Amino acid sequence: MNISKVWIVEAAYVQGAAEKRGPFREEHLARVGKLIDAGAVIVAGALADMSASVMVFNIEGEDAVRAVVESDIYFQKGIWTGYTARELNRVTP
Repeated sequence: MNISKVWIVEAAYVQGAAEKRGPFREEHLARVGKLIDAGAVIVAGALADMSASVMVFNIEGEDAVRAVVESDIYFQKGIWTGYTARELNRVTP
């Protein structure tokens, strides 16, 4: 059994995010796609109630996770109002 560490990030949305994110959505999704292709992000998406985005990272260290989140257009433009990053010890066969 292999134990690999990953990070779960929950980024809270600003009120009305579904509309406010529009001008930045294409850039955000393109970047997330590149991160997925590179293996840095395992899965990402918005919660159904539009209260937050959730991303699961495969990146070494909290500083690296924070750098990725804080350089995202959603964070820079206030679509994400804040976030939490927590380490998960994932068990894989």
